Amino acid sequence: MRNLNPAYRTTLRTNPIYTLDARGRIQIEMDSVWMESMSDGNLPVAHPVSEFRLIIQEVLHTAEATCGVEDLERDLERALAVLQRNPDLRPQFETELTTLIDSIREGVVELVSFVMYELRWPVIEEAIRSRISEPRRNVSDLRLYEAMLEAFSDSWRDRDLYRKFSQ
Repeated sequence: MRNLNPAYRTTLRTNPIYTLDARGRIQIEMDSVWMESMSDGNLPVAHPVSEFRLIIQEVLHTAEATCGVEDLERDLERALAVLQRNPDLRPQFETELTTLIDSIREGVVELVSFVMYELRWPVIEEAIRSRISEPRRNVSDLRLYEAMLEAFSDSWRDRDLYRKFSQ
C-alpha cells in the first residue's frame, strides 16, 4: 500500500532480540518494526504498535535479568505513554496485551497491571477473567491472573511499589 502523504516514508527495520534459553544458550529472534520518517530528514520513528512491542521486549528482558520493579518502571511508563498517545490503535494494543496475558513470563504481570491500573480497558479485564474461569487452570497461573485483575481496582495493593502511583 502506497503512503499518500509525500512527507512520510515508511520502511521496515529488523531488530535482533537476544535471549537465553534454559541451558544458558543464546537464542536470537528477529523483530520487524515499521519505521516512519519525514522526508525533511527528521529521525525515523517506530509505528506505535511496533514501538509498544519493542517496549514489551525490553520489559520482559529486564524482568528476567533483575529483581523488583524499580528497574522496570521507566519502560512501564513508556508503554503506558504509547497506549495513551494512540487511542485510535486501541484494538491493536488490546490484541497485543491479550497475547501477552497468555504468555505468563517474568514481567507480564507488572506490565499488564501497571498499564491497566491507569487505563482499565474492559476487553483486557474480560480476557483476564476468562483465563481465571477456565477449568483445570494451573494454580500458579491463577494467582498471576488474579494479581493482574487486582490492578483494575482503586485498592490495587501493589500500586505503592511504583513511584508513579505511590505519590
